[in-house]
Amino acid sequence: MTIGGNRLSPMEERLKERMDGEGPLSYEAFLETVLYDKRHGYYRAGKQDRQDYLTAPEMHALFGRTLGRYLEDLCDRMGRPSATVLELGGGSGRLAADIRSGLTHLSLDAYYVLERGEGRVGEGIRWITSLDGPAPLDPIPSGGFTFVLANEFFDALPFHRVINRQGGLAEIYVGREDGFFEVEGPLSAPLAAFLDLYPIFLQENQVSEVTRAALPLVEALSRLVGEACFLVFDYGYHRADRAVGRFFHGSMVGYREMTMRDDLFTDLGKTDITHHVDFDLLTALLEKEGWRKEGEIEQYRFLSNAGIIEGFGSLSQEERMAAKWIVNPEGLGSMISVLGFSRSLPVPLAGFRRPD
Repeated sequence: MTIGGNRLSPMEERLKERMDGEGPLSYEAFLETVLYDKRHGYYRAGKQDRQDYLTAPEMHALFGRTLGRYLEDLCDRMGRPSATVLELGGGSGRLAADIRSGLTHLSLDAYYVLERGEGRVGEGIRWITSLDGPAPLDPIPSGGFTFVLANEFFDALPFHRVINRQGGLAEIYVGREDGFFEVEGPLSAPLAAFLDLYPIFLQENQVSEVTRAALPLVEALSRLVGEACFLVFDYGYHRADRAVGRFFHGSMVGYREMTMRDDLFTDLGKTDITHHVDFDLLTALLEKEGWRKEGEIEQYRFLSNAGIIEGFGSLSQEERMAAKWIVNPEGLGSMISVLGFSRSLPVPLAGFRRPD
């Protein structure tokens, strides 16, 4: 099909079809299609390794090996001979392989990777597409320990966008005529119900993302695990940051071919669209389900506390340069935060100590 002489891409055709029937879409519905449509979505095959941006596991295997040793040390301190690992958004399986390679004596009951993209095959990895339905994490041994890991996962979830207009919140929708455009309207019913439970406060004309999609995931996760540790590595902020005007126009951004993109309505389905995580909201969701926040710290400090520097000694000079980006305080090392949560653990989580 063509509009105005321009042929629509398959993704644009899919969105036009939805908007013809439903009208303007909430950003959550728009991004659910753009990112996760089974035929044309950006993540239809999972995260494409090293395609549009780099995450820490892609920079060097030392990231995953350090987490493997961290898991092993935690189990040693608890007296646990084995553990189950659940990785949220495991992409290509690279991190899973690196974590497993960092283990020296700990036995894994299972290593699950939650990934909505196409199924994969990986040695020792069990791929799942959902935490809902019949318990996909069975068998977790009764009384067993689960290590949950989310590396740049929550920032990739679909989100709503809201704006403060004259003291009240309006929702920002995506419509289409000759092209895609934003339009404001009343809060959609699901978002209004969510904000009744988890309200946010914005300055006049300030925009923010609201990640309602995290709620069912946190609830499902919490039903499935008992004694557990949950490490979250992600870009994010606190509500105090928003109160002083940080991300005044929202934190939504796109990445394509290692370049940050402002025009997010171009190359739909081929551009990653992401946002910064509201750490206070995520913490509130987890605490409601019985998780305890044990710490928050910059990635470079966490990894240093976890012993990553010891691993540099066996690397070549070229490898050291690549691995240093993971712990560079001037780059990814401080841009990414690590949040640690626990449920029913007999020992505190290590790695969150700051220098005196």
